[in-house]
Amino acid sequence: MSKRNVGFSSYLRDFLSSKIGLVGLIILIILLIFTGIAISIPAKVYASWNNPASWNQYPEHVPPAWLSIFYPNKYFTTEELSPINMSLYSPAKNIFVAIITYQFNWSKVLPAYNVYFIVSTNITPIEEVIYWSKPDGYTLQVNVPNGVFNVPFDLTSIRGDILNYISSITGKTPNIVNSTVLSSALFNSPKSNFTTTEQGRYVVKIEIVSSSPMNITKSGLLLLGNSYGLMGTDYFGRPLDLGVLLGLPNALEIGALTSLVAVLVGIFVGGISGYLGGNKDSGIQWLTLVFLALPALPFLVAVSFVTEPNLEIEALLIAFLSWPFYAIIARSMALSIKSNSFVEADKLLGIPSYRVFFTHFMPRLIPITVAYMALGVPAGILLAQTLAFLGIAPANIVTWGGILDAAETYQAQVNGWWWWVVFPGAMIVIVAIPFVLIGFAIERVTLGER
Repeated sequence: MSKRNVGFSSYLRDFLSSKIGLVGLIILIILLIFTGIAISIPAKVYASWNNPASWNQYPEHVPPAWLSIFYPNKYFTTEELSPINMSLYSPAKNIFVAIITYQFNWSKVLPAYNVYFIVSTNITPIEEVIYWSKPDGYTLQVNVPNGVFNVPFDLTSIRGDILNYISSITGKTPNIVNSTVLSSALFNSPKSNFTTTEQGRYVVKIEIVSSSPMNITKSGLLLLGNSYGLMGTDYFGRPLDLGVLLGLPNALEIGALTSLVAVLVGIFVGGISGYLGGNKDSGIQWLTLVFLALPALPFLVAVSFVTEPNLEIEALLIAFLSWPFYAIIARSMALSIKSNSFVEADKLLGIPSYRVFFTHFMPRLIPITVAYMALGVPAGILLAQTLAFLGIAPANIVTWGGILDAAETYQAQVNGWWWWVVFPGAMIVIVAIPFVLIGFAIERVTLGER
């Protein structure tokens, strides 16, 4: 029987020859690359995630943009238009007028999800009027309220004249007033009670009147699509692909920190327990079982209500409840090592107990420690995301569990917003895959399996 080589270089060589280990390593490298991208995102983006006003120019709860590949007539993305013409003139003394003109061709079978008007001037206007001309030649006049001058506004901010137009055609005012209803009045034909979209050329003119000379400092027209990004948007219009990316560093950090502390403590305690044996072993095992009997989730929920944990404290709390699992495994390995003849020989030679432990026990426990560190990361991530789903998470951080919690709150599953649940949920699974593969590969290598 050939003797198996033991050492870091031997373990590394065997690991790299493992296909599942290499696959896990490749996936982990990809995740770390995306983590680096997420870390480089400005802090103000993280801070704005919980501020709904920061996302008001994004379509709300729309599916991923790639659905347009399969349904080109049903899904489309946002179009940003620039003016085709801008004129300034003064028809009378102390009266100054600016006219901004946009033009676009609409070929979709559905109206835009919403329309955003971005107009800024160096003064406060007296009056601002929008003239929306449809392909059939009809022009709808909409007066802009004073409160929205010089700020980006959407159709809900100018709904008064649009609702009057709808009631003049249908004979009644809509029970539900949202951007979809208002947009259908601008894009759909009145002959069909606003159920059929008018395709063709649209002309939009914005007339601004002031009592002093003015400059147009910013102008634009956003036709919001009914799909967005790789993963769609949530109820507030927040891009879910951005949320998933922002949550990646936090997930990896809490998973790695939890696993590191729990495994190190568990392996050390379990190793000492198995080495000492006797009453000391019984006492340590009793303490281990006490911690093991604690219900993890209720305990963490209770502690979280008492304290206001940050990410590091939350990781330590999870590790506090996780170490007994590894201690039990380490104890059984230590008992096996203790039965070897070289341990008895060292004791007979009078070698101190601590030297025997660190010379013979820890070197043999370290490889399996690394394996369980990798395997422990997914458990830490899952428990942390579960707490976030229950609404218990460090303040001002983005978590996948928090995104799922918001999806539950706004009944994403009832409304058919499947993307809001699928993508953050899938990331919790995906991020666990490389650690499981790497952990299994290291475990097979250290135990001498092929």
